[in-house]
Amino acid sequence: MKSDLAYFEKRAEEISGEIRDTSRKSLILSILRFISFIISIFSLVFGMIASQGVMTLAGGAFLFAFFLLCYIHDGVRDRQEYLESLYLVNQRYIARIKGDFQTLREIASYGLKRREEIEDAVEWFCGNEFFNPDHDYCMDLDLFGKKSLFSLYNVSETQFGRKAFADELLYSPVSDLTVGDIKLREEAVAELLTRVEFMESYQAIAALGKMTKSPKALLSFADNGKPLGKLSIALALFSVCFWIIPVVCIIFFREFTGASIAAALIIDFLVWIIGLKLNSEYLKAAGEMPRQVSTIWKLFVELEKADLKAPLLVSYVKGNVRRYTASESLHNLSIALFFAQLRSQPIFALLLNLIFPLDYLVSYLMGRWADIYGPSLRVQIDGIAGIESLMCAAQVGIAADQSEFPVFVESDEGADNAYFKGENIVHPLLSHETAVANSVEIDSDIAIITGSNMSGKTTHIRTVGVCAILAYMGAPVPCTSLTIGRMRIMSSMRIVDSLEENISTFKAELTRISKIIDGAEDGKPMLFLIDEIFRGTNSDDRTEGALTVLHNLSRDYICGMMTTHDYAMVDNTVKNFSNVRYYHFSEKYTDTGITFDYILAPGISRESNAKYLMKLVGIK
Repeated sequence: MKSDLAYFEKRAEEISGEIRDTSRKSLILSILRFISFIISIFSLVFGMIASQGVMTLAGGAFLFAFFLLCYIHDGVRDRQEYLESLYLVNQRYIARIKGDFQTLREIASYGLKRREEIEDAVEWFCGNEFFNPDHDYCMDLDLFGKKSLFSLYNVSETQFGRKAFADELLYSPVSDLTVGDIKLREEAVAELLTRVEFMESYQAIAALGKMTKSPKALLSFADNGKPLGKLSIALALFSVCFWIIPVVCIIFFREFTGASIAAALIIDFLVWIIGLKLNSEYLKAAGEMPRQVSTIWKLFVELEKADLKAPLLVSYVKGNVRRYTASESLHNLSIALFFAQLRSQPIFALLLNLIFPLDYLVSYLMGRWADIYGPSLRVQIDGIAGIESLMCAAQVGIAADQSEFPVFVESDEGADNAYFKGENIVHPLLSHETAVANSVEIDSDIAIITGSNMSGKTTHIRTVGVCAILAYMGAPVPCTSLTIGRMRIMSSMRIVDSLEENISTFKAELTRISKIIDGAEDGKPMLFLIDEIFRGTNSDDRTEGALTVLHNLSRDYICGMMTTHDYAMVDNTVKNFSNVRYYHFSEKYTDTGITFDYILAPGISRESNAKYLMKLVGIK
C-alpha cells in the first residue's frame, strides 16, 4: 500500500466545486424566499382590503411557496454545512500524508474564537487525557501529544471512538486477541482502505454532531429506564377520556359546555401537576439527549447504507440484535424526543398539557423504547467505537509512503513468539522526505545498538516499538514486510525525575527497569526497549548494572533492544553472552559539520562525537 496524495487533492477540488455550487443555490433561494414573502404579504393585505378574492388566493399561493422554499433552503444549507465539514476532513487526510501536524492542529480548532475553546480543541486533538506515565511504554513511544500517533491517526469524532482508539494504542500488546482475531481486524481495515469516501462522509457527519462527551444520559437511560407505571398510564387515559364529557355537552347539552370544558382543563391541570413527579425521570432524560441521539442515528444510517462486508465490520454495525437495526431503534427514540421538544417552553408545555397529556405520552414512548431497545444500545455504541478505532488503524495505510500488513508467528510457544523481523521499517511520525528505512531481526535474543549522539539509535528502537503496536492493532505497518510474534512491550527511554516525590533521574530509571524485569518473571513473551541504560550513574556502576539487567532478561521468550555508549559493557557482553546481536549507526565528519546517514549496520561502533559537537558550539 502506498499513500496517494493526488487522489485527496483531486477530491478537495471536487468538494470545493460542490460547495461553490451549493452556495450559489443558497443565495438564489434566499432571494426567492424574500420575494415570495413580500409578494404574499402584499397580495393578502391588498386582497382583503380590496375584497379581491383572486389576489387573496394568489397571496396564499405565494405564502405556500415561501414555506416550500424555506424547506428546500434548509436542505441546501444542511448540504452546504456537510460539504464544508467534508472539506475539512479531506484536508486532514492531505495533512496526514504530508506529516503536517500544524495544519492538523489548526483544523482541530477551526472556527473557534474563545481561547478556552481553542485550548480544549487542541487537547482533544492531542489525546492528552489518555496519557499514562505509569504505563508499560506510553511515556516513550509518542502515543499522545501534539506530534504523536494519536494526533496523526485519530479520525474518531466521538468520545467513545477516541477512547477505543486510545485503548488500542495502550493495550493491544497485552489484549486477549488471538492471531485469528487480529486477522479479522486486518480484513476490516483492508476493506476500509478501499472505502475512503465512506470514511470521509462518516467523519464529516460525526464532526457536525460535536460528540465531545460520552452520551452518559442516553446510556444511563438505556440501562436503567423502565416502562411507564400503571398509575401514570391510568391518569393519562383518565384525562383523555374526560374530554368525552365536553364533546357530549357540545352535541346534546350545550348549556353545560363551558362548565364541562373548564372541568376538563382543571382535571388535565391536576394530572399534569401529579405527572411532574411521576414523569420527571423520563422528561429529564429526554431533555439531555436530543443531539446525542440525532448524531448517533445519522452515523448508523451512514453505516447501514455503506453495506460493509468484512465480518468484524458487519458485527459492529448489527451488534447482537437481529430483529431491528440500530437506526430503527434510534428513530423510535427520536419520535419521543420530538414530542419532548414541543414542551421546551414552560408556558407552552402547560398549554399543551391542558389539552392533551403530552408529558405522559413522552414518558410512555421513552419507557417503551427503554424496555424494547434499551438493552442493546450499549453494544451498538461499542460497535461505533470499534468501527471508529478501525478507521484510525486504516489511516496508517493512507498516510504512510509504504505499508504492509504484518505476518504473525502462529505458535503458542513463548520462544517462537519472541521474534521481530522488519524489512525497511520507518517511524510514522517522520516525514516521507527525511525518513530512512532500516531492517532488523531479533529472535529470542537482544540487539545492542551503538553509535554516537544523534545518529538514530533512539529513533530506531522507537520505530520497532511503534511498528509492533500498529501490528497488534490490526493496522498496516510502515515497512515492506514484518514478521512478528505476540509479545508484551515494555520500555525505559524517557526518564523524568520528580522533585515533589523526591525521585532522582537514576531512581526513576531504576523503577522503570525493575518493572521490566518483574514483567519478565511471568514467563510470557516480551519485547523490551531500553535507551542508554543507567545514564544517571558512574561508569562502573552503569556497566555492572547493565550486565545484571541483561542476565535477568536473557530468556528464550524475551527479545529486546538496548542502546548504549558504554563500551566496557559491550566488551563484556561479547565475552559472556551468546544471545546478543550488535548493530550500529555511523556518521561522517567534515569541516562544516557532521553528516548522518541513519542507516543501521551490523557490528559495534566506537565513535564518539561529543568533543566535536562541543567544538561546533564553541566549547573548547
